[in-house]
Amino acid sequence: AKRTNTGSASTVSSPFFSEQLDAFEIWLDFASIHMAAVVGRPDELEPFESPEQLPIVLQVLLTPAYRVRALTLLRRFLDLGPYAVNLALSLGILPYVTKLLQSPEYKQDLMAIWAKIMAFDPSCQQTVLKEGG
Repeated sequence: AKRTNTGSASTVSSPFFSEQLDAFEIWLDFASIHMAAVVGRPDELEPFESPEQLPIVLQVLLTPAYRVRALTLLRRFLDLGPYAVNLALSLGILPYVTKLLQSPEYKQDLMAIWAKIMAFDPSCQQTVLKEGG
């Protein structure tokens, strides 16, 4: 942990979230290698264990300092296919990405994320329409 002094109060910043994003990125790299190795052999494509960092990645979507990286990693995760989309939905991704719909600076990643979600579960379209996305 790093100690910073801000005026009369000192705060301690922790590398926890950054390290969790690093670990998730490493998990994604290995998952991508595995996916490439079994292309054309769907019988060998077993669902991955859930990455333990995924709930944290969803949480840091709401933290501006980590948002861009978290969105990029989440997009990569959803690119792994229906299993990944289902897992993200089961962990409650909708409230997190719905809150970001009105942010124009994240449109590219959010559009890709929402496309994966709606392709998997078309009923999620109502959430987008309700939020005016």
